[in-house]
Amino acid sequence: MIARKRKTAGTTDTRRQMAELQIELRETDRELGKLNWDLATELIRLSDETNDPAALIEAVEALRSATRYYTFEDAPREHALVQKRLADTLLVLGQRTDDRDALASARDAYRGAITLASLLSDDALREDLRATYKITLALLGDAPKTAPLFRVA
Repeated sequence: MIARKRKTAGTTDTRRQMAELQIELRETDRELGKLNWDLATELIRLSDETNDPAALIEAVEALRSATRYYTFEDAPREHALVQKRLADTLLVLGQRTDDRDALASARDAYRGAITLASLLSDDALREDLRATYKITLALLGDAPKTAPLFRVA
């Protein structure tokens, strides 16, 4: 009987420790996500001051890393904002370097961010993203053509 109580108490302690470790892991992930966000912000600022595309490439890498730490399940708003910042950075990189791959990646990131904004019911963010998404499409030559109202015979 005493052995059974000890075993039950040991299981409870182990579960509690696991729960505490999971909370600590989430907090650490948020900190790492924030550090990557801050690093990207500084790299973007550096690129603006120096016109160095290498800093933008590093910023893209930092933002992609941040998306691993800001998951939609744990931090949905932050995840959406990181996606937006990633798309914006790729757009600027594509414009500065005439890199169609960067523009295509920006397009894809905008699509993902628009979806996230919709899931969050953030209409203002979604509309902002859609406007920039359309600019990206135009730069890629993928802008949807509007059908003419009247056809000339």
